[in-house]
Amino acid sequence: MGTITSKIKLIGGILSLIIASIVGITVYINHASKQDSVVINIAGKQRMLTQQISKEVLWLQNRTGDNFKALDDARNEFGASLNDLMKGNQERGIYAPPKQCIKERLSQVASLWKTFDAHVILFKSLLMEVNMLKETLPAENEAILMISDQVVKQMVKEGFEGTIIDDAGRQRMLTQRIGFSATQYLITGDSVYFTQFQKAYGLYGASLKRFMVDSALLQRPELHQLLLENDAQWQEYSSYMFKLMEKQRQLNDVVLYIKELNVVLLETMDSAVEAYSAYSEDQHTFLQYFQYVASLVALIFMVYAVFLTRRIQENFEVFLDHSKSMAESLPLAEETVRYEPTMEMVKADELSQASMHMSQFVDRINIILKHAQQAIHESEQAASELATVTETMDEQFEGLAIDAAAKKDIDRTIDKSEDIVIQTLEELSGTSRLLTQLQENLNSIVTKTGEKPLG
Repeated sequence: MGTITSKIKLIGGILSLIIASIVGITVYINHASKQDSVVINIAGKQRMLTQQISKEVLWLQNRTGDNFKALDDARNEFGASLNDLMKGNQERGIYAPPKQCIKERLSQVASLWKTFDAHVILFKSLLMEVNMLKETLPAENEAILMISDQVVKQMVKEGFEGTIIDDAGRQRMLTQRIGFSATQYLITGDSVYFTQFQKAYGLYGASLKRFMVDSALLQRPELHQLLLENDAQWQEYSSYMFKLMEKQRQLNDVVLYIKELNVVLLETMDSAVEAYSAYSEDQHTFLQYFQYVASLVALIFMVYAVFLTRRIQENFEVFLDHSKSMAESLPLAEETVRYEPTMEMVKADELSQASMHMSQFVDRINIILKHAQQAIHESEQAASELATVTETMDEQFEGLAIDAAAKKDIDRTIDKSEDIVIQTLEELSGTSRLLTQLQENLNSIVTKTGEKPLG
């Protein structure tokens, strides 16, 4: 990892990884934000639904009719959304509880909801029964009023004294008192009206009971028959009223329980929403910190990349100067191509300028090689001629009358000359090979820099 190329690859790889991580985290944050928004919105809506259900219960309790559509829609939506929050629903973009604390709070909500919903269902059943009973209340009250009025009229007709007629006349008032108190209790659920109902009911029953045992009244057949009808009507009316009031009492108890449980359910659901919000905030904070750290690391590597680029630039400037020095270090021959930098080359990058200098240097080397090859060729010709001369001299010396010592000395000199010629030819051949290899290497360098090889 010590070379500049390796460092550049390392920095490029790390920066690419960091950028990819930042992009990935950004995409994930956007996706997570969308999911968090969906989940928090649905969980938050659950709080509203608890209040809507309770509101519908109170409205239905205090108004005529039993249209449960809004109530049932709210119940179904709460139950379905709670199930999705607990188990997850990919189609709606809802993930399962990501933390144990959220799962526990949703389990608490589910437990409360089971009880809450059961009481809402019981409320619906009781309300329908109460409404059915309430529909006949005017008729039942009118019937007991009519029979009570007939009793009073018969007493008047038969000339009873004012005290007993007053008692009988009060019965008519008590029927209306009973109806009024019962109606108010059914509307408001106030125990005061229930107490008033019980008081009026007791007074009517006690008066009727006295009438039924009064001997003076029993001696009048028509009046006695009316009293028997009154008593039978009263027993039926009493059974109806007590059933109505008992159902209303049960209904009021259920509504009261729903109101009280609604507060607990709302608070528990609210804590679950807060847990979702805290989780989302923690996730976003962590991812943002990761982005900050990744960006800081990327900045550090960018600064290092700038420093490394500066070093590369400095080294390349040195290389450019060396290439220029190499190009100018060799003497120019007349046939050497002269490179004059054009405006385009001046504006070009340093590599093009270095390539120009290397081309000029190689061109000069090629000229030198050309001269060296010519010199080698001429040397080979000279060596060949020298060999011919040596052979000729050897033949000529054979015919001369020279003593043995002189001839031997001449032969030795000729042999040395031949050795010199052979050694010279071998050295020239090796030099030729080295020069050729040098030319190939220099042409390869020029080719790699983008210029055509010369020579």
